[in-house]
Amino acid sequence: GERGERGEQDQTGSNCAEPGKKVSKMTSNTSKDQPIVVVGAGLVGAMTAILLSKRGYTKITVYDARPDPRVGLSGPNEASGGELHGKLGNSLKRSINLALSHRGICALKAIGLEEQILEKAVPMEGRMIHPPGCMHAKDDTVFQPYDHRPGQAIYSISREELNLSLLLQIQRIPQVSVVFGAKFESIDKHARATFSAPDLDSPIVTEPSVVLGADGAFSKVREQLGRVVRMDFSRSYISSGYKELTIPPTPHGHYAMHPHALHIWPRGDFMLIALPNQDKSFTATLFAPFETLEGLGTEEEVEGFFLKWFPDVCSCRLMPTLAHDYFSSPSSSLLSIKVSPWHHQGRLLLLGDAAHATVPFYGQGMNAGFEDALRLYEMLGESEDLSEVFARFSAEMVPSREGLVEVSLDNYKEMSAKTNSRLFAIKRRLDWLLESLLPAGAWSPLYTMVTFSRTHYHLAKAQAERQDALLNAALALPLALLASAALASALPALLRLPKPRAP
Repeated sequence: GERGERGEQDQTGSNCAEPGKKVSKMTSNTSKDQPIVVVGAGLVGAMTAILLSKRGYTKITVYDARPDPRVGLSGPNEASGGELHGKLGNSLKRSINLALSHRGICALKAIGLEEQILEKAVPMEGRMIHPPGCMHAKDDTVFQPYDHRPGQAIYSISREELNLSLLLQIQRIPQVSVVFGAKFESIDKHARATFSAPDLDSPIVTEPSVVLGADGAFSKVREQLGRVVRMDFSRSYISSGYKELTIPPTPHGHYAMHPHALHIWPRGDFMLIALPNQDKSFTATLFAPFETLEGLGTEEEVEGFFLKWFPDVCSCRLMPTLAHDYFSSPSSSLLSIKVSPWHHQGRLLLLGDAAHATVPFYGQGMNAGFEDALRLYEMLGESEDLSEVFARFSAEMVPSREGLVEVSLDNYKEMSAKTNSRLFAIKRRLDWLLESLLPAGAWSPLYTMVTFSRTHYHLAKAQAERQDALLNAALALPLALLASAALASALPALLRLPKPRAP
């Protein structure tokens, strides 16, 4: 079928437990009926609220500044057919399709939505590379599978579809309420949280026992946390930005390219990517330095740029509304955020982008945010002492997410430049061969650890660096021996001194 078969050991299997973690006997000194506020009803906030209700907490309120995206839907099953892509008009809709992988799927499995969400997603089993000079989007491409084991895939899904599914799930949970149109403003010294509500005559003031900040990269909860703890914080932008474009279905209603792949046009310091949607379209994104994005000022310049660098897009008329889409889409920034710590006592905690926003080049932002919520849920199954849990959670997750920021930045170079290299393809095959030959866990490619496991990102990065050092040394040895042999054979000639000329 369209989703493909999933192997026993793939990302949807039962191996969702955090590696190396053992469930300990639960301890408790807090009440499950204490009021909990979650700031942000996006993906991570909604997932966190659902998992807290599954852990037995009974008074959970989610606040969000946006309008309610459920308004206008006739019932809870409206979002079940994957038909909402591109149709939600409020701020729930954001750019760049999501690539759902193992960490995110484990969280969905914990709340019983795994199968429902995967039915709305399109599996991508590898990268489809469109090399420079590629003139035909189907015949001149190179497929690079994500893994050597059959059934391994990541899943393309729209953010709006996924977020709405979580919100509709919340509607069925009496312990969780959601208040839209309420913008978080502050927490005072008496632990009162204030929300501004333009539709109301006065602000909303609550007195929660716990505030969880899942309010994104520009988090106001993080700002409040920085006033009560000695918080290290950094925000960094890369020199490239992005524009979102569209590849519609063919006139006959089919996909214009192979649907079960993430398409990449790598061009060195810039690239075009495209992810499939269930409506047979592709969401395409051009990543390039801002001077490139903003230097194309006319329709002729845009079309000329694409004709030069992405000729198959033009020759196959993959983007019939290219110029219109280009100038309708803003040039958006890409940033990374690092924060430490994420908590204050058992009262304040950050999750998702509020704690670790990252560039999208590993497709792990949402997956890592979902795993944040899942790991908190797992820890609350071991202890209900929120001060202890928040401290352990922060200590464990901060280095992991700092590793995520680093591997995501590194992957931009891989996607935009290295995927065209034969040496890159050879190294991937060597990684797979060694993984197959050595005992389980002894050798694992970085992509596999990041995408198809719950290995902490910093540990995955460290292991991959050790493996690369070993592989480079192993490859260097035969080269050194060959060089030595060549030198030895040439040595007699080099040592043969010229005879002096006769007087």
